[in-house]
Amino acid sequence: MSFKALYDAVQQHHVENSRVSTKWLTDRAIELSTITKVREQWTSVLDPVNMRGLYIEGPMGPPVPLKKHESLIVLSRIMVNGPDGVYWRRFVYTKELMHVFDTEEEIADTAEKLDVQVERLANPNADPSPQHRAELKAQWRAMALLCPEKHRLAYKAELEAGETSLAVVAAHLHVPVNVVHNLFRADFEEILKTLY
Repeated sequence: MSFKALYDAVQQHHVENSRVSTKWLTDRAIELSTITKVREQWTSVLDPVNMRGLYIEGPMGPPVPLKKHESLIVLSRIMVNGPDGVYWRRFVYTKELMHVFDTEEEIADTAEKLDVQVERLANPNADPSPQHRAELKAQWRAMALLCPEKHRLAYKAELEAGETSLAVVAAHLHVPVNVVHNLFRADFEEILKTLY
């Protein structure tokens, strides 16, 4: 399983309007991982203030039966139906999909690991757990996939020349404006290398 292989596939993929399809990303993630199927479900139980989405991998019994190597991405219905919902759905779905590339140590596959992760996410002074680091990596990986490098560099040049804004770039990519700024950090390329 290699995120780098998916990243490289995105760079070779011809995308119109600089938008990579989440369906295309899902199909490639299945090809490049042990996952055989990805389902998506929306729920009103998740409050997007606290949690926008989550990734579950089978095997799992009721209430959400999943076979081994099947996964489920659960998204907050409130988020999806809210302002900029289509943008949030696109980003959070892709971010959750990136968990197919988590290492064994990073997987939150027990109730205890999930509890630790939730506690540490709520405490900025806590040492990051492997699951917390996986969350951060998933966010960066999602942005790197949703904006191919040639488009990122073109947007960066336009931003530096004052010819566009972060809001316009976010609209082109169909992602929330408050996450798109990370694409243009001076250390973006260095961070990207740590995600392979």
